Amino acid sequence: MLVLLIAGVALGCTSPESTRTRGGGAGADVGNHPRDAVQLHAGNKIYYGTRTDGAGIGKRAVIGGVAEAGE
Repeated sequence: MLVLLIAGVALGCTSPESTRTRGGGAGADVGNHPRDAVQLHAGNKIYYGTRTDGAGIGKRAVIGGVAEAGE
């Protein structure tokens, strides 16, 4: 009974991806990405439409009654 339990745990802890291959190469999704650097946002303006002026923009808050150093 103990042998069956150990065998069940050992089989349950292996990944099905460990034996999957693609075209004789490495398994899992090793090649599922471009070779060069990945561009986040791909050149889009990620802050498009974000306010840069107005009430509260560029101001530093005084937290706990203590101003930031250097002010």
